[in-house]
Amino acid sequence: MPASAIGSVLMVTLAQSGWALAQAPPREVGRTYRELVPETEIWLRLIPEDPRGKPPLVSLVFHASYPGRAERDPYTGLPRWPKGPPSRLTVSAEPLPPTLVRELALRLVIDGKTIDLTGPNSRYRNLPCLAGSADCTPNAVEAELGPPVLRSLVMARSVGGSALGFPIRLVAADQLAIGEFQAKAGLADE
Repeated sequence: MPASAIGSVLMVTLAQSGWALAQAPPREVGRTYRELVPETEIWLRLIPEDPRGKPPLVSLVFHASYPGRAERDPYTGLPRWPKGPPSRLTVSAEPLPPTLVRELALRLVIDGKTIDLTGPNSRYRNLPCLAGSADCTPNAVEAELGPPVLRSLVMARSVGGSALGFPIRLVAADQLAIGEFQAKAGLADE
């Protein structure tokens, strides 16, 4: 493989989210440490239900980022879970294959209150497809998420909304998983 191709593969790997590199079942909190960056990412992937009973079309991935070298376990040498709050907390809406995205937007309805994470006053970015090329168009969205919104997702009686133009609903098991993510991300006490 030519050096330029190796460099491209390395850049895509470094830019890719941790859950995409080490996929785990939905509702399982995972962790990825990138030695070259260095950065630790804690993540959780959910596949929200369609409130109309149709097959799900999108996934939500929660990310907590911790820059810097990870502390190592003296017995195993493996990176330890980071301590304290993350430097960055986001949620991304990503289509399940072979879904065609309707709109690059993410709106949550928490106990009847709408939070537009991709609205005019929100911090978000459109994510390109994984195989970047000239004809690649964004097919996912990543939005900044504040700890109070994360906490309200855990405590809410009902969570719904729309992701990428499709209706979504989180069930109690999803909310429990978000609570576990919140605890492992060092945000349970905030």
